[in-house]
Amino acid sequence: MQTLPTTAQAAPAGHGFDLILERSHLRLPVAPCESIADVLLLAGVAVETLCEQGVCGTCVTRWTAGEPDHRDSCLSPEEQRTHVAVCCARCHSPTLTLDL
Repeated sequence: MQTLPTTAQAAPAGHGFDLILERSHLRLPVAPCESIADVLLLAGVAVETLCEQGVCGTCVTRWTAGEPDHRDSCLSPEEQRTHVAVCCARCHSPTLTLDL
């Protein structure tokens, strides 16, 4: 189920970062007031979301580089090593690479 973007899902982390889509070869800026899911949807990248609060796991996506700031409650520490909930995550590093 795809929902319309809502910019209030990810609380500002104080800075933006660039989202790199590994398979699509896209680089998208994520502003402090935007969620990763919003940026993906606005760029035309299909991402399913449901709760948009990091609870359900619908939007979980594999990440390959960067330092995600996990703000979800659906992923275990083991799962967070390879996946991120794009509805609520931010990034500690300047870029976050997703397997999209």
